[in-house]
Amino acid sequence: MEISAAVKKAIRYDVVQNILRHYECPDTCGAHCCSKGQIHLFEDELKLLTVLDPVKSGVINKDISPGLYLMNAPCSFLNETGRCEVYSKRPIVCGLYPFKVNTSGNSIGLQPCPVGFLIIRDFASWVMDSILKTGLSEQEKLRISEEWQRNIDSYASELTEFHFKTVLKEMQIPFDELEMLSMFLASTNSQKMSSVPATAK
Repeated sequence: MEISAAVKKAIRYDVVQNILRHYECPDTCGAHCCSKGQIHLFEDELKLLTVLDPVKSGVINKDISPGLYLMNAPCSFLNETGRCEVYSKRPIVCGLYPFKVNTSGNSIGLQPCPVGFLIIRDFASWVMDSILKTGLSEQEKLRISEEWQRNIDSYASELTEFHFKTVLKEMQIPFDELEMLSMFLASTNSQKMSSVPATAK
């Protein structure tokens, strides 16, 4: 098995894709993650990009560590309009964003970019929806709700500085909760679609 395939399985890549399909990057973003962020690649991903375009892949730094490479920002595969020319073949790190791999082995990071903040807000909504269904006291539910609102406000502050800060505060989401979020979003969007009149679909 290629290293990238093994990594995808370990970090629940398919679950992340199921979550991201409910969101869309705004036109105002300007491909910030591709033009400012660090883009790491595995060896099999580098080989694929080299086949697609040897010249553009030639700017990739090959001296990071064995089997791991770094593409200098901005990504050489961005076209004049800031769109990815190899989108269907993009590296894992690109397909994950705004999710980011960490070293815990049991969770994944989430940065508050414009899309990431929407996911954080929906994650908080799922948490509160789950809390309301528990047998906790109303006082405890209120305490948890206020705590999550403070968290959201904190990430909203990060979002306002997203295009200027080099280091962003990340939310860490356990893998089991990531899968629950995916199911929550699928159910929520399914309900929205079923409530739309047939003539409007």
